[in-house]
Amino acid sequence: MGGLRLLLIMGAFAGMLALSVIGFSYGGAGGLFGAAAGFILRLWGPGFDMNERLGNAFIGALMGMPLGLIVGGAWYLFGAQAVDILSAPH
Repeated sequence: MGGLRLLLIMGAFAGMLALSVIGFSYGGAGGLFGAAAGFILRLWGPGFDMNERLGNAFIGALMGMPLGLIVGGAWYLFGAQAVDILSAPH
């Protein structure tokens, strides 16, 4: 992997991590949970050695973080309304 490509990937990961930490109370916790879930799910995936599995797990964290941010942000915006609708008497 080239140096510039690695720098770009690490910068994207650091930026998403910073967004998750800064916006923790606005759905950023979902980004951290998504990254952890993606990392763990991809860690036991196919791979010849541990280095390949760690690479797959890193890519899983990169894919899980934006999805977690989206879900966490949607829960922050619409969670109270959803709970009110679901708990309303029929």
